[in-house]
Amino acid sequence: MPKPTLRELSRQAVKQRVSDVAIDLFLERGYESTTVEDIAAAAGISERSFFRYFATKDAVFFARGAEYTAAFIERVLERPAGEAPWISLQTAVELTLTSFDNDVEFTKAREVREILAASPELMARQFAHVADSQRELGDALWDRWQADPARHTEDPEIRLVIRALVGSMLGVLTEVMLHAEDLPPAERMRLVRATLDAIRPARADLGGAP
Repeated sequence: MPKPTLRELSRQAVKQRVSDVAIDLFLERGYESTTVEDIAAAAGISERSFFRYFATKDAVFFARGAEYTAAFIERVLERPAGEAPWISLQTAVELTLTSFDNDVEFTKAREVREILAASPELMARQFAHVADSQRELGDALWDRWQADPARHTEDPEIRLVIRALVGSMLGVLTEVMLHAEDLPPAERMRLVRATLDAIRPARADLGGAP
């Protein structure tokens, strides 16, 4: 992957600042009561500049989650092409959890959940984003499965099973983030592994026990 240019790094830094400012305002005033004008003024940019980085107010809120999702999908797809889907997913979950093992990332996650809890409108959109992400990842894993001549691609149930595996895996990660965030990193990882072992698929070709 090519390294980002200085211009790209600068753009990313501005987007991050605007996103951080927006989250602070949403926490302070509520999502519905905060305008694009408010966000732009607090970030020290014009409204016109805001729209160079984000198409809507929704986009600035979901930007952080979109980055995490993209990073998770990238971790999965970076795994060896012939690796079983469950193993690729489990490895990506563990890497993602490790990246969250610091106070800053867990604080950000708490802030997002607090804003979502106060806005049914945002919560509904969040569910839609999650569904889209699960479908995207499931389709990507299915494409990899089909591309491997050693696998039985004629199995009509595999695509559905792979999507179910993705949903299960993301559900485990979500539950850990919700209920084990105050535990030490090693204990969180232990809980993740124990839970994943409990729901591991039965089929060996999917990554279950041989």
